[in-house]
Order: sequence, then C-alpha cells, then structure tokens
Amino acid sequence: MEPITAAVAAFSAVKKGIQVGKDLHDMAGDIGKLWGGIDAARGAHNQKKKGQIISVEEEALQTFAAKRKADEIEKELREFIIYTLGGQAWSQLIEIRGQVRKRRLEEAAKARRQKRKAFEAGIIVLALLFGFGVLGYMVSIVITQGNF
Repeated sequence: MEPITAAVAAFSAVKKGIQVGKDLHDMAGDIGKLWGGIDAARGAHNQKKKGQIISVEEEALQTFAAKRKADEIEKELREFIIYTLGGQAWSQLIEIRGQVRKRRLEEAAKARRQKRKAFEAGIIVLALLFGFGVLGYMVSIVITQGNF
C-alpha cells in the first residue's frame, strides 16, 4: 500500500471519529497511523522503488502529489487539534513527537551497537577456538611422534 493511501485511510478514520464526537485520546491510534503515513509519504521519494520502471517525471509528480496531500492532511489535523485543545496543544504535540523520535533513534542506535559488540565477541570466540584447535592439533602431532 502506498504511504499516502495509508495516510488518507487513517485521516478518514480520524475525520469519522471527529464526526461521531470521539475524544482525541480515543483516536490516538488512528492519529498515530495518520502521522506515520504522512511521514512515509514525505520520505517515499528517498526510497528505492522496487519493481517499478517509471519515468523521472512520473516519479517526481507522484512524489509531489503525495507530499502535497500529506501537507494538506497534516494542516487539517493541526487545525483540529488547535480547535479542540487550544493554541498551545499543537506545539506541545510537535515537541513530544520530536522527543519520542529522538529517543527511538537513540534506542535503535544502542541496539545496533549491542549487536555489533555481540558479533565482534562471537568472532573473537571463534578465533580463539580455532587457535586452540590448531595448537591442540600441533601438540597431538608432537606427542604421537614422540619428539618431546
């Protein structure tokens, strides 16, 4: 599914929630999906297109259209949040979103470092085992030949 399609679907769910009077808190999952779709649509042009052979112009227009739609959806979301929660709510939400993003990036970097350390430790253990195996083989040759 194209990222902008996911964003539009999530936005439809948010709009429907607004129409039936759902609380913003109750729509957190839909709003999260919406933002994920918006981010994905904006970043889609940075990702390699798999299995698609399209012209440069077509890709540029698709990216442009998706980004414009994402901007439009986010603007409507911003207006809804400001209207329902007040003027500072959007700024607070953006700040919290940035903090969560930063924390997740740090966690991902930490996980990559831990995996790299575990890989390096595995390589060291294998090298030691190989070294001890070679040493043991050499000792067994010396012992079987009786040259010690």
